[in-house]
Amino acid sequence: MSPLVSVCIPAYNAERWIAGALESAVGQTYEELEIVVADNASTDATAELARAVGDPRIRVESATETIGAVANHNRAIRLSHGAFVKFLHADDLLLPTCVEEMVALAREDESIGLVFAPREVLVEEAPDPEWGELFARPHDHFSSLERVNDGRRLFRELLDAGFEANWVGEPSAVLITRSALEHVGLLNERLLQIADLELWARIMVSCRVGFVDRVLSVYRHHGESGTARNASTQRDWFDQPWLLEGLLAISGLTPEERSRLIALRRAALRKAGRHQLGRVARGRPSTELPRYVAFRARASLGKAPLLAPALVS
Repeated sequence: MSPLVSVCIPAYNAERWIAGALESAVGQTYEELEIVVADNASTDATAELARAVGDPRIRVESATETIGAVANHNRAIRLSHGAFVKFLHADDLLLPTCVEEMVALAREDESIGLVFAPREVLVEEAPDPEWGELFARPHDHFSSLERVNDGRRLFRELLDAGFEANWVGEPSAVLITRSALEHVGLLNERLLQIADLELWARIMVSCRVGFVDRVLSVYRHHGESGTARNASTQRDWFDQPWLLEGLLAISGLTPEERSRLIALRRAALRKAGRHQLGRVARGRPSTELPRYVAFRARASLGKAPLLAPALVS
């Protein structure tokens, strides 16, 4: 029997794109799907348009109040039941064989926790039209990719690069096994922009990683996307220290890996300190650095869990 796959679609005010995303989901050649739309209390017609698609596999779950974008990703996962979680952002698209090809690879080896593939980039009314060319093929930065890869090797290559970029790609380009999420936990809700990279890295430490060398999704980069908004407002300026805290919480790190992560954290905090001084000089201090200092103080007493609770099976 084919295992159930959960297509998880976090959505907020996505009326412009949601119907297209859902049509790409229901049009998959792999049919054992549940499609979970986690509507984040949208104020537009997102939920109504999602329900209007009319496929019985679609379940629209509307929140009563808006939460953070990363928290809504975790909410979508918690609302799902499949053996595999296939992310799909509300403004992205899946090509017809995406789920079928990713699941087939994941089932070849039970130690695979994550499968990813290249994606096509569509730049639409974005303030940085060159983005598509700059980030079209992030996976090319890995030294090599086979159909099945040692996740620890990929983790170490990202560590060598300082975790400065997401070489896997956005959530719509990725499928994750539920067993991997049960093992490593969900997305880190302290992060605004690179929560996906941090989760991919945590999975890599203990799982193999599958790679389908074929474009299987479409990523839309536009002025209303979270990526563009975070870049324009610098809301994610403190993400790097939080990412490194999440990785330092991984059990089973080697002494060398831990030492290098601590060195990266030290450098990230120096950079953040300079950034905060600039904000103070402009009369716009951020609460992020004091919040982080308070977290470290509580963590030293064992009173500050970093990650969202692990997925309950």
